[in-house]
Amino acid sequence: MSIRTKTILGIAVIEIALLMVLTFYAMSFLSQSNEKQLIQRANGAATMFSHAAKNAVLSTDLATLNDLIDEFIQLEDVAYVRVLRNGREMAHAGDKDLLARQMIEDRSLDDVSDGIFDVRVPISVGTTEFATVDIGFETAPISAMLSEAKQAIIAIASIEVVLVALFSFVLGTYLTRSLTRLATAAHTLGQSGPGFQLNDQRPDELGDVARAFDSMSAKLEKDYIDLNTARADAEQASSSKSRFLASMSHEIRTPMNGVLGILNILEETNLTKEQQKLVNTATESGHFLLSVINDILDFTRMESNTLILENRPFDLHRCITSVTDSFYPTARAQGLVLHCYIEPSVPVMVLGDKNRVKQILLNLIGNAVKFTHEGSIRIHVSSTASEGTHATIKCEISDTGIGISKNAIDYLFDEFTMVDQSYSRSKEGSGLGLAICKRLCNLMDGDVNVQSEPDVGSTFAFTIQLELANEESSTSESNENTKTAVRDDLAILVAEDNKANQLVIKEMFKRLNLKIDIAENGHQAVNQVKQYNYDLIFMDISMPEMDGIQACQAIRAMPDARSASTPIVALTAHSLAGDKEKFLACGMDDYISKPLRLSQLVEKIDLFTNKSIAKATQASEDTSIVNMQQDVTLTDEALMPNMDTHPIEKDTIDLELVDEAILQQMIEDTSADVIPLLIDHYLEESHQRLEKIYLAMDNKDKETLEFEAHTLGSSSLALGNRSLSNIARKIEHQCLDGQCQLAFELKEELQQVANDSLEALEQRKMKGFTESTK
Repeated sequence: MSIRTKTILGIAVIEIALLMVLTFYAMSFLSQSNEKQLIQRANGAATMFSHAAKNAVLSTDLATLNDLIDEFIQLEDVAYVRVLRNGREMAHAGDKDLLARQMIEDRSLDDVSDGIFDVRVPISVGTTEFATVDIGFETAPISAMLSEAKQAIIAIASIEVVLVALFSFVLGTYLTRSLTRLATAAHTLGQSGPGFQLNDQRPDELGDVARAFDSMSAKLEKDYIDLNTARADAEQASSSKSRFLASMSHEIRTPMNGVLGILNILEETNLTKEQQKLVNTATESGHFLLSVINDILDFTRMESNTLILENRPFDLHRCITSVTDSFYPTARAQGLVLHCYIEPSVPVMVLGDKNRVKQILLNLIGNAVKFTHEGSIRIHVSSTASEGTHATIKCEISDTGIGISKNAIDYLFDEFTMVDQSYSRSKEGSGLGLAICKRLCNLMDGDVNVQSEPDVGSTFAFTIQLELANEESSTSESNENTKTAVRDDLAILVAEDNKANQLVIKEMFKRLNLKIDIAENGHQAVNQVKQYNYDLIFMDISMPEMDGIQACQAIRAMPDARSASTPIVALTAHSLAGDKEKFLACGMDDYISKPLRLSQLVEKIDLFTNKSIAKATQASEDTSIVNMQQDVTLTDEALMPNMDTHPIEKDTIDLELVDEAILQQMIEDTSADVIPLLIDHYLEESHQRLEKIYLAMDNKDKETLEFEAHTLGSSSLALGNRSLSNIARKIEHQCLDGQCQLAFELKEELQQVANDSLEALEQRKMKGFTESTK
C-alpha cells in the first residue's frame, strides 16, 4: 500500500470517526431537548386545563366542561381529552380509538409505544381529589423533526468526508511525488549501476533527501570503478597462484611416485631392522607428501571451478561404513571406542560422487582420531529433510578429544590454516583438509560447521544433498547352514505390527526366495485377504486396532469360501497355559512361538502348502524363548554392513545379561549385518519403554504396566537380555495374577537389572558379529 493511499485512508478514517461521534451526540442532544420540551408542554397544558375545568367539575356543569374540552382539543398535537370523576367519565373529546384503550401514563418518550404521550393530572381541593384529567399528545411531529435533522446531519457529514478525501488525495500526491522519484532513482541505480542523479533543488526537506541521494550515487560510482579494478587485479593474481600450484603439484607428483615405487621394491629385499625402519619412515613421509599434493590439487580445481562432481548411483550406507571400518584398527590401537550409527530414514541408494563423500568423511573422522587421545568417537548419520527426488543427509562426528578454542573456530575452515600455528605444533598437515571439506559440501548444496570446547571434545556436522536412486534388489548371502528350496509362486501374508519383527521375518523369507505381504494390524490383514488370494497367513496375536484373534474370526466369517479357508498360523509370544488352545479354538490352524526360527517357517510352509521343499538343516531351538516384540522402526534399507568382525570374548560378558546362544541363533536365521541395527533400536526403544514402566509403577497403572512389561520381556529375551526378560515376565505375571502391589514394588530392582543388561548388550555389540562357520 502506497504512502498516498495510507495518507488518504488515515485522514478519512479519523474524519469519519469524528463525524460519527459528533452526529451521535447531536442526535442525542436534539432527542433529549425535544423530549424535555414535549413533557414540559404536556404537563403545563394538562395543569392549565385542570384549573380551568375545576369549577365546572365541582358544580357538575357539563355544558361548560364540554365547551372547555372542545376548545382544548383544537390545540396543536392534542389527540384526546377526557375528564373522569369517581372512575366515571364526565366529558371527553378526540380520537375514539384512543379513548377506548386503557390509558397508561407516560413519563418519557421511551415509554411511548403507540405514538401518543399520555398525561394524567388530578383536580383537587386541598388534599381531596375530586376528579382526574387524561390528555394525549401526538409524538409524530417530534419524530419527523428528528428524522429530518438526522438526514440533514448525515448529508452534511458525507459532503465533508468527500471534501476531506479530495484534500487528502491532493496532499498525499504532493508528499509522495518526491518519494516516488527517489524510489525510481534507487531502482535505476540497482539496474544500471551507480551514477544516476536526481538534480532536485527544492529548498525543503524532500530536496535535502534528493541531494543526499545524488551525493551517495556519485560516491558509489567512484568506489565501484576502484573495486572493479582491484577485483581484476586479484583475479589475475589468484589465477597465477592456482596455475603455479597446479603445475608444481604435478611436477612433484611425478618424481614422488617414482620414489615411492622404489621404496616399495626396496621393502621386498632383505633389510636389516634399522634399514627397514628407515624405509618405512621414508614411505610414510612420501605418502604424507602425496596427500598434501592431492589436497593442493583439489583446492586449485575448486578455485578455478574445474572440479566436476560425478553423479553415479552408489550405496550410501556401504560408503559410510567402509570409511568407518578403515579407522577401527587405528582407533583400537589408541584405546578409542569408535561407533557409527546410520538412522533408518537415511536412503541407501543415491546419486552422487561417492569418492568425494568418502573424502569428506576421511578428513573429518581422521581429524577426530588424530586429536582424540582417550574416550570415544561417534558418527551419527541422519536424513533431516527429503523433498521430491532429493534427500538432505546430515552427518555428525563427535569426539572427546582436545577440543578447539572459540577464537580458532573463526578461521578453522580457511585455506592453509591450522589451529596450532606455531612452529612447535604436534600434528602435521597442509591446512587444506577442512577447507576442502567445506567447499565439497557447498558443491553438494550443503555446509559444514563445528561446535567445540577445549579439553571436552568437538562435534563436526556436515550436510549434503543427494539425489535419490532406485535401489537395486539386494541379494543376501546364502546361509551355508540352512539350505532350503521353496517355490517362489507362493502368496504369503504376514500380519505383524512390530517393525523389527517385520525386518527379521523378511530376512528369513529372503533366505527362502519368497516375497511376502506385510499387514500392520488386524484391519489391514482382513482387507488384504478380501483383495488377494493367499496360500498361507502368519498372524500375530497382539496388534493395535484389531488383534490376531479378531482378525482370524473376521477372515473365517468371509462369504468367499477360498478366503475363509486360508490356513492361518499364529505368531505370538504368549506362552501361558491354555494360550495355544485358545488360538486354535478361534479358528487358527497352527501355532508358532516367538522368536521365530527359519526351520519353523519351512516346516509350516511345507505343512500347509503341500509344496516340494527341501528340508532345512536341523537347528537348535529353545522352546522356552518367547516373543520378539521390539517396537522399533526399521526398514530393509536400514541394513548396514558389519562394522567389526573381531570375535567376541565371551568370558567378559555375563551370559545371564547377554545370552550368546540366542544371538548366534538370530545370526543363523537372518544375517550378522542385521544384528547391530536391531540392538541399536532395541536399546533406544527399551529406554523409552522402561520410562513408561516406571511411570506406570508410580501411577499404579496396572494395564499399562502389564502391556509394557510383556513387550519388554519379549524383546529382551529375543536379543539375549535374559535377566531383564525374566524380571519383566515376573512383573507381567504378577499383574495377571492380581498381585499388582508386588509388581509396583519391583521398580528399584528392575532399574538395576535394566541398566546392567542394556550396558552389557552395548558392550557385546561393540565386539561385532560374524556369520556362523558351523
